[in-house]
Amino acid sequence: MRGRGRSILLAAFLLVMSLVMPVDAIDSNELVVERELVLIATIPHDPTAFTQGLEVQGDLILESTGLYGHSGLRELDSSTGEVLREVTVDGAYFGEGITIFESSVIMLTWKGGRAFVFDLGTLSPISNHSYEGEGWGICFDGQYLVMSNGSSELAFRDPHTFEVIRSVTVISNDDEVSRLNELECVGSTVYANVWGQDRIIAINATSGVVEFYVSASSLAANQGETKNEVLNGIAYDQTADAFWITGKNWTEMYLVSFESSSSDDQNASTGIEGQRTSTALPLGEYFILGIFILLTILFVRRLKHQQPSPPSVEEQSLEMP
Repeated sequence: MRGRGRSILLAAFLLVMSLVMPVDAIDSNELVVERELVLIATIPHDPTAFTQGLEVQGDLILESTGLYGHSGLRELDSSTGEVLREVTVDGAYFGEGITIFESSVIMLTWKGGRAFVFDLGTLSPISNHSYEGEGWGICFDGQYLVMSNGSSELAFRDPHTFEVIRSVTVISNDDEVSRLNELECVGSTVYANVWGQDRIIAINATSGVVEFYVSASSLAANQGETKNEVLNGIAYDQTADAFWITGKNWTEMYLVSFESSSSDDQNASTGIEGQRTSTALPLGEYFILGIFILLTILFVRRLKHQQPSPPSVEEQSLEMP
């Protein structure tokens, strides 16, 4: 009976503790929130441009274009969308994303394994880097070049040697996010177009976790006539504290901001986004638990006062050394 009493006490204790102890809330990765895309301005965009990448440089917008035989780098007026200067690349290469590093512009190629480096002032080619695999999007986070290759992985490269220093897998709702395309680095966040989708995701550069996303479906609904003419191109405009976005062969370019929704603010105030929180039981349930604990104590005390029965012959033999 003593052993049975201890077992009952232990089971009761574990049950009570599982009910009373705080319970971890759902991980923030399970609750990726949507932020609102707010339109600020619209400018014309060359519909012949198969946009692969965007970058803002002062009052100018740099744009890379793709397709074999039509790839190049161009400079646009951010107030009118007018093409001011343009250089082309060898027709054997399919241009992809671009980023600015120091006084140069780095442009990836899709399957060419080559990253072209242009002088920022003259747009003249000055050097190149080689790499393995495909090139899709690229941005500079202040320390590394962050590069996508169409998978769920982001590679962080040395900007001088192009050597891969580390990589991170992008996760949303416990699933990997593949087809990461054009990238834009802002602080510790990497913004990415997801190829074939009208959405932009914000990625924590350290963990790879998607922190929020925005939908550009309201803009894409009036753009693109084929399955290839999709949302692509994102560049942060520090002066406006907003983003320029467009798509392949779109007729317009948009300046937008990403605003927190009311549900986003509520999640932040309750601790759902970015951390794990605790949940407590209602007051009425604490009262019931108190009664349960008291009855358990009385039951165990009664067991302690009971005279244990002598062990059987078999039990005695088992206790022998």
